[in-house]
Amino acid sequence: MYCPQCGARNSADARFCENCGAPMDPAERHLLARETGAYTDRPANVADYGGFWRRAGAALVDVVILVTVLTVLQWLFAPGTMGPGQHGGQGGGHGMPADPVTGWTWWHTLEAIAAWLYWAGMHSSAWQATLGKMALGMQVTDLQGQRISFLRATARYLAEILSALLLMIGYIMVAFHPRKQGLHDLIAGTLVVRPRG
Repeated sequence: MYCPQCGARNSADARFCENCGAPMDPAERHLLARETGAYTDRPANVADYGGFWRRAGAALVDVVILVTVLTVLQWLFAPGTMGPGQHGGQGGGHGMPADPVTGWTWWHTLEAIAAWLYWAGMHSSAWQATLGKMALGMQVTDLQGQRISFLRATARYLAEILSALLLMIGYIMVAFHPRKQGLHDLIAGTLVVRPRG
């Protein structure tokens, strides 16, 4: 077992690191970090947490990229789902009509799937980050600083819906949480971090 504080190898049953004396249990280390400042609650491979504005900038980059790519693809392959024509009536629309109540088309379903695969897929990939997070030097990890699974990345993505529905409070929490976690991070057990160089 490796110490999350200094990275030294320890025996499997060690409660404290034999090299630096840090508690091996993340909860104990977090408690001591808050009470004494003697240890950091960050994993060993983490320089700092991704702060609110850095994360907001990364999200903006991701949204611009995703919207641009999806709009171009829609224009090329499903122009009938764009604008007034999406209802299959006036405007020369073609293809499957939108739901008469909600205006939802098959293209909206495709966009929702693409967004899920982009965020969950990139966060669980070897990069551990979307293009926006990569551009701003961040990664998504579990609480020990390790790569997350696609299932956990999916749970995090779905939990973001809750963060948004609660008047964006789930996102605003990032600015005030000591580990810069939003509600979706707390639910999924993830961190957004700036890894060591």
